[in-house]
Amino acid sequence: MDCKIVKLNNDDQFISKIINSDDKLMQFYQFDAMSKESYKIKMNASPNGREKKLAKVIQSYMKDLTMTDQQEAHITSLANGAKVVIGGQQAGLFGGPLYTIHKIFSLITLSQQLTKEYQQTVVPVFWIAGEDHDFDEVNHTYAFNSQEAQLHKIKYHTMTPPESNVSRFNPDQSQMIEVLNDYFRQLRETEHSKDIYQMCINIIKKYSNWTDMFKVLLHEIFKDYGVLFIDAQNHALRQLEKPLLKEMILKHQDIDDAFRNNQHQTLENGFSQMIQTDTNVHLFLHEDGMRQLLTYQDGVFQLSKSTRTYNQQQLLDILEHEPERFSNNVVTRPIMEEWLFNTVAFIGGPSEIKYWAELHDVFQLLNIEMPIVLPRLRITYLYHRTQKLLNQYHLQLEHVIANGIEEDKQKFIREQASENFLNEIEQMKHQQEKLYQSLFNEVKGNANNENLVTKNNEIHQRQYDYLKKRYLLNIERENDISMRQFREINNHLHAMGGLQERIWNPLQIMNDFGKDVFNPSTYPPLSYTFDHIIIKD
Repeated sequence: MDCKIVKLNNDDQFISKIINSDDKLMQFYQFDAMSKESYKIKMNASPNGREKKLAKVIQSYMKDLTMTDQQEAHITSLANGAKVVIGGQQAGLFGGPLYTIHKIFSLITLSQQLTKEYQQTVVPVFWIAGEDHDFDEVNHTYAFNSQEAQLHKIKYHTMTPPESNVSRFNPDQSQMIEVLNDYFRQLRETEHSKDIYQMCINIIKKYSNWTDMFKVLLHEIFKDYGVLFIDAQNHALRQLEKPLLKEMILKHQDIDDAFRNNQHQTLENGFSQMIQTDTNVHLFLHEDGMRQLLTYQDGVFQLSKSTRTYNQQQLLDILEHEPERFSNNVVTRPIMEEWLFNTVAFIGGPSEIKYWAELHDVFQLLNIEMPIVLPRLRITYLYHRTQKLLNQYHLQLEHVIANGIEEDKQKFIREQASENFLNEIEQMKHQQEKLYQSLFNEVKGNANNENLVTKNNEIHQRQYDYLKKRYLLNIERENDISMRQFREINNHLHAMGGLQERIWNPLQIMNDFGKDVFNPSTYPPLSYTFDHIIIKD
């Protein structure tokens, strides 16, 4: 495989502001991501004192995996105070969308670059958002059917979706296997299919938990890079988090005030509001089998899905004996992550990195240093066949990735159509409009007849539009092979109106190119970049 860097028209002005160290934006981040000095400061930061305990927690969490020498070395480095580059994602079906894989490659790439530049180990850590409870976000994926040139949604259906976090959810094994079968029915069979399928079957049969299946698949892909994994819902991790959770409970109003004030300031500076939440506590509590949001009102802490209330001391007692019942929301999760780890850089998706601008004051309130905040790598896989089709129709790769195929497809259809036929229709429309104006002038002043003539004109114009539309549709049908090829290009490079990585699943790439396609021996070396990466087979 080979890769090249391309520049796309970047509609995300937020990332452009990061690249340009925009003063208005930088006031909401502690470190300028484009400044060498920022990296020097973070790389020279003192250990936080939690590294040894944290390394033990991660080692325990990964004990069911066959860890590589590189992972073991990173555990040791972490225990000895090594810095980390960190990012995370919810536990998606069969690994979720490709951007999860690319997020991990971002962690690997930046940590390797910093390790080499500063001659000290920087560890890539992937934070699995197992405390999340929005099952609808993770219960599906997509498969590209090459025979139909169509994308198919593959979903794990359940009549009783989990109301608690996904790390507490154990899917039905037989149904999970059936979902896997549905997925592979859409894929073309290759020399790699049996190996990939068997790997997934082994995972499903060995692990009963949704998040564990996700962890093991990612471990199989990234173990040789030394990536470390941790689940945000891990009970041992929650024990380690108790001091900060206690502070979050005691200072919940100050935290909320700092967050609301910070958010107001970002809005005043022209940035869109990213975090939408009505709570003033910013913590969840597991109660009655559900993950329930806490809100403080009328002197008590209320739950979002029940009538039960708690006073402050009762929450502190629960925290002391059952800390695993607590979990963070979008405001407090980044704070907890940075308190736990000695982080150089956090890498997130386009929306994630915007959240952090609204949290600057909360970090300051709790005396926790922000990391350098960076967007993840963006990667598209360009198949040899897709490149041939682009050449065949004289299409620009960058344009198709950014805008899709519709404009080029319509141009192709017009080129196959009779220009005389289309011009005649336009002339008839024009003549009809002239006739309408003449008739309208004849009956001007008579409202009923004016309405009659106008309605009649609208009917005629619609008929001409219908004639043109059906004629072009017939042209499409006569060129069904080309239309299918345009659809194939679009579903490869601009899937469902966006980047390939937001829809495609890593199993698709592995099925086409092999189980070890993401392995260091196969995958091309990357450099961290704000531009778009194209990987060719």
